Amino acid sequence: MTLAALDAPEPGELDSLVEHVKITEPYTLRIALAAEKHPLAVGIIHSHPEGCRPQPSRIDDDMDGYYGPYFEDFAPGRPYISLIFSSIEGELALSGRVRWCGEWLQVARFAVERTPLVTWIAGHTPRREDRPRERTARLNAAFGDEAASRLRNSTAAVIGAGGTGSAAIETLARAGVGRIIVVDPDSLDESNLERVHGSFPEHAARRESKAALARAHILAIDPSCRVEAYVGALPQQEILDAIVTADVALGCTDQQHSRLALSDIALRYLVPSIDCGVMLEGQAGKVTGQILQIIRFLAADACALCRRLIAPARLARELMSPEERAQRQMAAAEARERGDAPDPYWHDDIQLNTVGYMTTIAGAMAAGYAIGWLTGRFDPPFERLQMNLAEKFLDVTDSPDARRSECVCGRVRGWADQAIADALITAPPHWRTALAL
Repeated sequence: MTLAALDAPEPGELDSLVEHVKITEPYTLRIALAAEKHPLAVGIIHSHPEGCRPQPSRIDDDMDGYYGPYFEDFAPGRPYISLIFSSIEGELALSGRVRWCGEWLQVARFAVERTPLVTWIAGHTPRREDRPRERTARLNAAFGDEAASRLRNSTAAVIGAGGTGSAAIETLARAGVGRIIVVDPDSLDESNLERVHGSFPEHAARRESKAALARAHILAIDPSCRVEAYVGALPQQEILDAIVTADVALGCTDQQHSRLALSDIALRYLVPSIDCGVMLEGQAGKVTGQILQIIRFLAADACALCRRLIAPARLARELMSPEERAQRQMAAAEARERGDAPDPYWHDDIQLNTVGYMTTIAGAMAAGYAIGWLTGRFDPPFERLQMNLAEKFLDVTDSPDARRSECVCGRVRGWADQAIADALITAPPHWRTALAL
C-alpha cells in the first residue's frame, strides 16, 4: 500500500477539551462520505509522543475496533489501515496493522524515501545489532555510533559486479552494511582482472560468475554480512522482488535496460538509487577525457526517459532475442553487399573504454553517497553529476532535467505493484531465469 493523500482535520473536527486526540463525528463522516467518491483505501495515523513505543494504546485499539468495520460500509472491497508513528532516540519508529476481509494483518516493512527508520512489527521491539565494532571505529568516529548502527541494520543493492560495482561493493562491505544484494548476469574473464576488486587469475580461468565472486569477497571482508547474490539482471521479476527490499540501490552497469529499470524502481518503489558510469575519450594518441557520471534517481526526479538517458535503438537491441538479432545482422550484411546502408537493420554498439582506477573512483563515490543516505548524514547535492579527471578542477557539472508533462513518471510515484501496467520496462520472455546463489 502507498500513502497517496492526507485529509487533515478542519477547524472543530478535533475535540480540544480532552488531553488526547479525539476525532469528532463530523470529521469521521466527512472522510467516510469522501471514500464513496474516490477509489482509495482509508486509514488513520496515530502520532505517539517522542520516546514512546509505537505500540497500540487502548484508545488506539478502541478507535480501530470502531473504524475498521465502519469504513468497510463506505469503502467496500478496500482495506482499513492503522499506522503508529513515533520517534525514539531521534529515529523514526513505525508500526501498523491492516484490516482486510475481517482479519487484522501486521505491517512488516515500511519504505520512506531517504529516511532512516525502524519498523516495529505488531508493536514489538525489533531485533537490531547496535554494538559498536572496532573494525569501523574510524567511520563511527566520523559519523557517530548511531550512523554505524544504521549501516549494520540496512540493506544496499548493487546491480553489476564488474569494475564500478565491485568497488562499490567493497566500500559498502568495509563500512559495515549489514545486508548486501548483488546482481550480475556475467562470468569473469581475463580482461576483467584489471578492474574487478577481489578477482584473481584463477577466477578468470574457471569463468566464475561475478555475483559469486562478489559474494565471496564480501564475506572475506565481513563474515557477518548477510549476502544475497543473483545471476540475473533487472528487470527480471526475481531480481525486482529482491531489490525492492533494499534501502538504497546502485546501478553499476553500462546497460540501457538496467538503468531504465533502476529509474523505475526509484519511482514506483521509493528505493533511492544512484547510477554510475565512466568513459575514456582520446585523440591523436592522447587521452583527452576521463569522464565520470553519477546520476541520482529519486521518486520526485525526472525518470531516465525524461532525462534522455536511454537510446531507444540500443535498448531494443539489448532486449532482442538471439534469433531476431541474428536475422537483423544477416539483413545488414546483405544490405552491405547490395551497397545499401546496413544501419536500418543492425548497428553494433561501441564498447566504452575504461580503466580500473576510473571504475574504482566512480564505484567508491556512488557507495559513499549511498552511505550518506543510509546514515541520514548527507544527500547527493546533485541530480546528474559529471566530471572530467583530465580537466583542471575536474570540470564538474550538474545537469538537472525536468519531467515531461506527458510522462507516466509524473503520476505513479510510490505506486509499487499497483502501477505494474505503467512500468518503464519489463524483462523479455526469452531471458534465462535468474538464479539465486
